[in-house]
Amino acid sequence: MIEPSQLSAPNRRTLRYTASAFGGFVLLWLVAYLVAGDGVPRGTTVLGVPIGGMSPQRAEATLTRELADEATAPLRAQVGDETFDIDPATAGLALDAAATVDAAGERTWNPIALVAGLLGSGELDPSVSVDGGKLAAAVASMAAQIDGMPVEGSVHFDGDQVVPVEPQQGQTIDRAGAAEEIGAAYLREQGPVELTAEIVEPEVGLAEVERAVLEFAEPAMSGPVELLVDGKSVVVPPRLIGPALTMVANDANRLEPVMDGETLKASLAEELGRFDRKARDATFRIAGGRPRVVPARTGQTVDPEQLSLAVLPALTLEGAARTASLSLLEVEPKLSTAQARALGVKQLVAEYTTYYPSDFAPRLTNIHRAADLMDDTLVMPGKVFSLNKEVGERTRARGFAQGYVISGGRLQVDYGGGVSQLATTVFNAAFFAGLEDVEHHPHSFYISRYPEGREATVAWGAKDLRFRNDTDTGIFITTGYTNSSVSVRIWGTKIYTVGTSKSGRYKIKPFRTVYNPKPSGTSPGDCVRQPGVVGFNVDVTRTLSRGGQQVRKENLHTVYQPEARIICGASGPPRPKPTRTPAPSTPPPSD
Repeated sequence: MIEPSQLSAPNRRTLRYTASAFGGFVLLWLVAYLVAGDGVPRGTTVLGVPIGGMSPQRAEATLTRELADEATAPLRAQVGDETFDIDPATAGLALDAAATVDAAGERTWNPIALVAGLLGSGELDPSVSVDGGKLAAAVASMAAQIDGMPVEGSVHFDGDQVVPVEPQQGQTIDRAGAAEEIGAAYLREQGPVELTAEIVEPEVGLAEVERAVLEFAEPAMSGPVELLVDGKSVVVPPRLIGPALTMVANDANRLEPVMDGETLKASLAEELGRFDRKARDATFRIAGGRPRVVPARTGQTVDPEQLSLAVLPALTLEGAARTASLSLLEVEPKLSTAQARALGVKQLVAEYTTYYPSDFAPRLTNIHRAADLMDDTLVMPGKVFSLNKEVGERTRARGFAQGYVISGGRLQVDYGGGVSQLATTVFNAAFFAGLEDVEHHPHSFYISRYPEGREATVAWGAKDLRFRNDTDTGIFITTGYTNSSVSVRIWGTKIYTVGTSKSGRYKIKPFRTVYNPKPSGTSPGDCVRQPGVVGFNVDVTRTLSRGGQQVRKENLHTVYQPEARIICGASGPPRPKPTRTPAPSTPPPSD
């Protein structure tokens, strides 16, 4: 290593100057570092708010406080002549004070940065946080008020009048581009954000509308069309044709006529109705104690699609040439004669009759009406019979009267009272036919005219009587009634021999007495007298045998609640009449 003393005089001077300069630079570097401080570079401002020399925490708090109004002020956007105020919070825009301070920088040993810090950083753009989802939603809300689809040129018909629809331009904005511009302008630009709406031209122009009117619409409404239905004439005037016509643009944006055959047929219902004949399904009737097949009948009608195909080409013809021919469409029945004969409905499988008093006319009305609605019901193999479906809702409009029903364990008056008599009869007929019990509901308390454990009640929308035809043959249900009985017969192919047994009553429960201050009557809300019936449990067994061998054994367990004794027109038990106790006799005075 060379000692300084070994250098020549010029070299020693050079070394001294170099060391002195370096020392001076280091001294200035240290002074600059100390003067710069440990905060935001001096002279830094954000939207006019000075934060130079502040610590990062103080600078962040200052920006948040001083720029609160600017950060929450509505941002205005302008599209053409329309302006919109956008709430920054709703649009997911906010001042990011921490990121802004970070962008200003801090004290560093970098000499260039130190010099810049001493000279001052100047005005700094604020950093912004953007919630892309919220901003997109805000732009979509604004665009919904701006965007408008073009009105396509078209032709409408008002009765027999031609109504041309002139095309109109639409407009739309670029939502992604608008969101980007709004995010960039927030806290950085003065004045509204200028957004541009793009014009959307209609695809069907005025020239095409004029062509469609001239070539089709006006000729179509120029006169009636003579429709020949199986050779019989029906005149179709333009006022009935127009409502069934529309003109629709095809792939080449050319307007083409479309006729709605259903609408035209409905308009001509009176004229075309004379050609209609409903198809009739094959069914059965009972003659000589046996079911006989009633043959099916093919129907006929005007097919709406064929109607439109026939009439549409005639609309551009002139004079006597405006004719169209149409053949009637055959309508096949759902159940043909051959299918009915193959169902195996050939004998009486089971029948049951229940009896009732004939002194309450509304109840008779309901039983007879329900039986009529259910009469001649065919249940196909595997299908489920539903009494509520066959009888329908019990209302005055459907022919039902107000009769006694059970509600909350008490008799009340409502529409359809008495239908449970038919339900019990149907249940027993199905029971002895060996059919599968799907749903049945015993009455809440026992009614003496029904067999214990083998009865059913129904309520529209709540309780139904359903059984499945679990045989390979059809079953045909018929009903009959008098003023004191109703009968149900099930016809088909007898498969099972049905046996039944019943236990004695057990778990007997006594009834209570209830006093109702309302008078006894037959109107809704009136008190209905009840005699009182004990509650009990009972079990019914059904055995199904085939060819002498038992196939299935089933148990029906029924729990009857006690039927309260209802006494009308009384608020409580009668009080016993008071009795006077005679005064003790006074003995005669003694002598």
